Amino acid sequence: MNSIHTLALATLMACCGVAAAAERSRISVHTVAGGKEVARIMLPIGQQHSVQVEANQVEQDHRGATHARGNVRVTVRSGGATTTIVGEEIIVRRKVLDTRELAALRALEGMGAPGKRDAARDRKELARLKTIVASHGWPGARFAGPELAANAFTVLMRTPDKEMEALLPALREAHAQNDIPGAQLAQAEDRLRVARGQPQRYGTQLASGKPVIIEDESALDIRRKMMGLPPMPTTSGH
Repeated sequence: MNSIHTLALATLMACCGVAAAAERSRISVHTVAGGKEVARIMLPIGQQHSVQVEANQVEQDHRGATHARGNVRVTVRSGGATTTIVGEEIIVRRKVLDTRELAALRALEGMGAPGKRDAARDRKELARLKTIVASHGWPGARFAGPELAANAFTVLMRTPDKEMEALLPALREAHAQNDIPGAQLAQAEDRLRVARGQPQRYGTQLASGKPVIIEDESALDIRRKMMGLPPMPTTSGH
């Protein structure tokens, strides 16, 4: 009969003897087969998580990792969604964020605020964002949580085209890792294409309330669907 362990990962794995629930940490779930990792889920920080582990054998090491073996079933509840992972060996790890990561999160917390803008503030936020990207890659949901990741994208869309183009590879990589919404990459790609005088691909850029010229309009809604965008409204004039 499997043993069942519920890990309160919204704060810390208290059962591991790690005190101080105020520490911010990153949780990952690793599926192992034949001694090698074959899949990994990184839980976004800044959200409430709970992880229930059912397995024939469950052990916890001194680093706070939970090792489950034999008929393993891991149920992750995060942000209102539930994910179930099964396998013969699964490891749940928790990593306390280091000083550099915490500094990056604090910087992101102050970015992208609405209201009156000025060029000096925009330059300062862009410089901070570039430093974060250079050290950690694009700060998507797994690194920064959904809200702070949205702040980073807001800063990106306020940057000059040349600066945005330099950051685009990091944004593309984050999208390839399912770490940002496709709509964000679509907006950035379209903006740069329009700036270069090229047709946009996703219809996200408007002029006088209508989309700027679009490449291959017959396949527009297919491309939009692939990026998580709804069909283009027929009243938009495309």
